Amino acid sequence: LSRSEMDDRVEWALKKAALWEEVKDKLNQSGLSLSGGQQQRLCIARSVAVKPDVLLLDEPTSALDPISTAKIEETLFQLKKNYTIILVSNNTKQIARATDRVAFLLMGDLIEMGETSRVFTVPRDKRTDDYISGRFG
Repeated sequence: LSRSEMDDRVEWALKKAALWEEVKDKLNQSGLSLSGGQQQRLCIARSVAVKPDVLLLDEPTSALDPISTAKIEETLFQLKKNYTIILVSNNTKQIARATDRVAFLLMGDLIEMGETSRVFTVPRDKRTDDYISGRFG
């Protein structure tokens, strides 16, 4: 890419990650100067910049406050229109809100997979039900 194409790609990716307005005047600063939520959205921007087919996000909100978590989730709602997103999380409420399909793994074994609404309301495996309901995990 040319320099101007790279600049355009950076702006495009930061907009996709809902971060452009917050950092457009700080592009030469270290990402470490950003808040935790902004750093997570910067990671998302870096990922979408290469225009992948799939985004893999491992606990993207695990150490964030509720406001930053909401911003990440809103970003994910927008991104899932154009990308397949694999979201790894122990936060069952977030999984219920943010996903269309879910897979429950326990100790490395796939226990159950399906539409999120079905798995969360009528799980087919007792271990899935126990985890979702908070009886273990």
